[in-house]
Parts: sequence; C-alpha cells; structure tokens
Amino acid sequence: MRVDRLRSLVVVGLLTGGALSGCSRSLEMTYNPALYRLPQADKLKGIVLGIAKPEDRRASVNQADADNLTYVMRQGSWRIGLTYKGREFVPVADLIQTLFIEEFTRAGVESKSIAKILTKDKIPDMRAAGEQAGVPYVLGGRVLVFEITNDTGWTIVSRRSVTLEVTLVRVQSGDVAFDNVISMGDRDESAWAITHASSVDRLMNNAFRQVVTQVVEQVAAKLALDPRDINVRFAFVTR
Repeated sequence: MRVDRLRSLVVVGLLTGGALSGCSRSLEMTYNPALYRLPQADKLKGIVLGIAKPEDRRASVNQADADNLTYVMRQGSWRIGLTYKGREFVPVADLIQTLFIEEFTRAGVESKSIAKILTKDKIPDMRAAGEQAGVPYVLGGRVLVFEITNDTGWTIVSRRSVTLEVTLVRVQSGDVAFDNVISMGDRDESAWAITHASSVDRLMNNAFRQVVTQVVEQVAAKLALDPRDINVRFAFVTR
C-alpha cells in the first residue's frame, strides 16, 4: 500500500509539475551511430543518395499546428520535443532526414538532401523531383509512428515506438524499386516513474536506430546487387 501510494504521488507530481511549468520542454538528444562501413561500400562508390524529408503522418499530429510536428511525447499536460545539435524542438521529419543522411554517409554511401516531401501516392512527383535534381532514384516516405507513451496502473509501462514507410522509385521508368514499412519498439515496466531523458535515449538509440539500420542495409544491398543502380543518386526530401 505504501509503495503504491508513493508511486501514485510520483506520477501525479510529474503531471502537476508539467501543468505549472508551461507544459512543453525540449530535451537534449544524444544519438549513438548505428552503422559501420558496409561490406559492399566499394561497389557503391560514385552513388550519391539524395535523402528527402518524410511526410509526418503520425496519428497524434495535427498538421495545421507546427508545434505538433516537434513532439515525441505527450504525458498529461507535458509536451516533449527534442534538441539536436543546439536546435530545440526539431521537427521529427527533419530529424529523421538528418540522421538518415548521416547514417548513409557513415555506411559508405555518399548522400545529400533534396527539398521536397514525396510519397508513393504521387509517383509522377517523385520522378519529376528526381529529374530536376539529376538523380536516377528518389527515396520518399512517411513517419507513421515516432513516439513515447507511458501507461499508468499498478505499474508504469513506458513504450518507445518507431514505424517508417520508405519507397524508392526509379526515375527513368517510374518503377517502385523498394517499398517497405519497418517498425521497431521496446518497453519497460517499473513501479516508479521512468525519466523523460531515459525514454528519449531508448527511443533514439534502440527503436529508431534499429529502423534506420534496416533501411540503410536493405537499400544499400539493393543498389549494390542491381547493375542498373551502379550510377545511382538518391532523394529523401526537405520542404
């Protein structure tokens, strides 16, 4: 009984504290790189991947409210965003694009950004963006889930979830060369409140890192194996 009461007081304190402090906070994010140089990196020399910003289609996001695009957690009156490289409340789509570029480059695939949001719903737009950028391939996508949730009951269950849709289109033909939805997550359960900083670390360095690793490895393997892809350039776009 005493433990349950203390746990309840901790949770209530967190929620009340959020209400009294203005509710929104941007937490410093540290991302530990996932990828090493890929074994097939030498085969990908000369390939430049343009990485575009994905469309943010999370169910919790109000597209008309720019602030919503920055939140990764809602807990009572709290709204939690992320700070990366000195920039507070980084929009989730911008952060994903930046980290994709960093991870592709780290893996041995030269990459750059292209300033558009593209999805498989508009293949002609993807082809046009590729032609304008002078690249033979365009990678577009959507953020379907990217969030931290905390459920309170007899114990506090914290979940971190990431689901990304990625689509690679061959510009010349309009064929979809790669199309996949990749989802990862983790959870832990405790009698005590889990700190926001710990949850952010698990979101980025567990759930997201597993997703980005799969995307980079699968796309790089596809490009290395297809002789038509030897002179590839790439697109994951910014608005």
